[in-house]
Amino acid sequence: MNNALKGNILKGLGATAAAAAILVAAAPAFASAPAFSLAKPNSGMSVDSFDPQVQVFNRQNIADLLHARSVSVVKFDTAWNEGGDAGKAFDALNNSDQSIHLLREALKADPAAMRLLAQNHVAVNQVIDIAPAGNGTVQLYVS
Repeated sequence: MNNALKGNILKGLGATAAAAAILVAAAPAFASAPAFSLAKPNSGMSVDSFDPQVQVFNRQNIADLLHARSVSVVKFDTAWNEGGDAGKAFDALNNSDQSIHLLREALKADPAAMRLLAQNHVAVNQVIDIAPAGNGTVQLYVS
């Protein structure tokens, strides 16, 4: 085999490898994005579940958001009835500054998460919590 033919084969393999690398890198862009919907008022999880959920930052929740089939956007100020549940949820929120900060910083560091939030008109500084709800559904709590 002459050197010119070897060179052409190697160039062809290099181009094929480069094209494959581009497709692999772009694969997340081809994945289907979750459907976002606004949750109805008073549809927040039980306050007894919300309290420990919001107080602990769990990086896995970002992966759950990115791989969800559907995302229910829950507005914090309408998530619970005005009664005791709303007061308990507000107390839980006030005790969770550190975990909320860590969640927001992790979201900011994840380009795919930032794109997903931007595409759905959610500002990262509004995010309070991400809670997996099962069956590919995630509740996204926002202020």
